[in-house]
Amino acid sequence: MKSVLVVLAMLLSVEPAFAQAPATAQANEETHVGKAFWPGVMLAIAGSTVAILGGTALKSADYTSGNTPLSAFPQCEAMKSNPVYARNDCDLLKGPNLKIVWSGVGAAAAGVTLMAIGSSHSRVEVGPRSARFVYRRTF
Repeated sequence: MKSVLVVLAMLLSVEPAFAQAPATAQANEETHVGKAFWPGVMLAIAGSTVAILGGTALKSADYTSGNTPLSAFPQCEAMKSNPVYARNDCDLLKGPNLKIVWSGVGAAAAGVTLMAIGSSHSRVEVGPRSARFVYRRTF
């Protein structure tokens, strides 16, 4: 999954080979968007989607949902051999796939950072103990 996200990030951050340059510098100033802005938007959307899927549709038996014990899912699956419990729905006991969720969160954060770098009105400042997002508004 990480390799897919890395390849997606590389593809979205590279300037297209057949893209045309803006006719004038004035056209670029009117949009207030740099090269990294739109790839950042796409990466943030993709990362958010992966994080949501990891918490909902792509659940894992390694983790549990809510306060259920870790052994609840294997016990439920073992009970299916009994005809009385054969129709148990054990998928409800699966928890979110944390590796996929946190990979998606990281990709979304990288996308938002690219958006901030690509915007002409904002920047990210990283200090020894903090990182801050600065947005400049002119009237």
